[in-house]
Amino acid sequence: MESMKKTALYAGLLYLVVVICGPFVLIYVPGKLFVPGDATATVQNILNHELLFRLSIWVGIVSQLCFIGTVLLLYRLLKDVHRELALVMVLLILFDTPSAFMSMANQVATLSFVQRNEFLGMFDKPQRDALAMLFMNVDKQGVFVSEVLWGLWLFPLGVLVVRSGFDLPPENGTRS
Repeated sequence: MESMKKTALYAGLLYLVVVICGPFVLIYVPGKLFVPGDATATVQNILNHELLFRLSIWVGIVSQLCFIGTVLLLYRLLKDVHRELALVMVLLILFDTPSAFMSMANQVATLSFVQRNEFLGMFDKPQRDALAMLFMNVDKQGVFVSEVLWGLWLFPLGVLVVRSGFDLPPENGTRS
């Protein structure tokens, strides 16, 4: 039983990292840097706040790795409740993993276009800005696809938790 408590604690801590990182990557950074419909202003914002943009990429990687760890630990906790349903939960997250990492690759590509790299010398600035915006839009659509899978994995998780019969503390807040 002590091993299950440790596993649950680690799963909770990893998921807490995901919950903290998510709004930073998905809301704060895009809200600060991206100007809808204005590629030039967006590119200038990324250049002016390049460290923030790079940090967002790294935080996204850490968050995704923590998400994978969370679902694997939850599988360990819940596989005895219903192995197939627990496997579906894991697969929904693991199917999303390539999409999430492609999203980060698109952000790295965006960074290549906003920086004046020599191998992009054949493109003028408006073309580079447009290409950077293209990668950002592809990233945005990838996040939308991921959000569907983020929601779907919660259904098997919810069923597994309800079926698990794990003891909950009494409603009055005291532990027995």
